[in-house]
Amino acid sequence: MDGHDDFSPHEMRDASHGGIAFVSDRPYELGDIVELRYPSLPHIEVVRGMIVWTVEADGEDSATHINGLSFSDASAHFHGRIVEQLCHIEDYRKEQVEKHGREISSREAASEWIAKSAADFPN
Repeated sequence: MDGHDDFSPHEMRDASHGGIAFVSDRPYELGDIVELRYPSLPHIEVVRGMIVWTVEADGEDSATHINGLSFSDASAHFHGRIVEQLCHIEDYRKEQVEKHGREISSREAASEWIAKSAADFPN
């Protein structure tokens, strides 16, 4: 992530069409430009956004921070939405393996997830 030299994974707390919220062990500064990478996807995707809010939240072992990131522009917003859907599809694929012992390809997972969940995915 730009400006922090913080390349560790962060838990995504919430995602919407305008941005995401994520957890970190320290606050980011308002206006920081952040590069998001999605290593669980077959092709590494990068989306840029800006920190627009941050709050402290008590964690189990120490203080944590929840940071709100707004996608930088319309193309990042659109790209972010696609990546968000890809993450849901990848989670669905992993769930099929873990819960049902069912190995399926990313293409099969996408087809099934779209049929079951795409209509409920917010615009």
